[in-house]
Amino acid sequence: MSTLPIRLDDDIIEKFRQASESEKARWEEAFNLWWRVYFIADPKQKLDVMTDYFRKKALERGLTPEKLDDILADE
Repeated sequence: MSTLPIRLDDDIIEKFRQASESEKARWEEAFNLWWRVYFIADPKQKLDVMTDYFRKKALERGLTPEKLDDILADE
């Protein structure tokens, strides 16, 4: 991964500097996802990128199709 110097508002920079390492990692991941989606022109590709990202995160956090069915079950 590479770095890209960009200008941000001072209050954003300050909040980032005060954040824990795990928060910084989540911010960087969110920014990466946003930029990836922003620069992909085809709307279908944008949806695929977002879907793949959230599927990966859900699996990493232990969400199985069965658990999702339970969550979404109409009671």
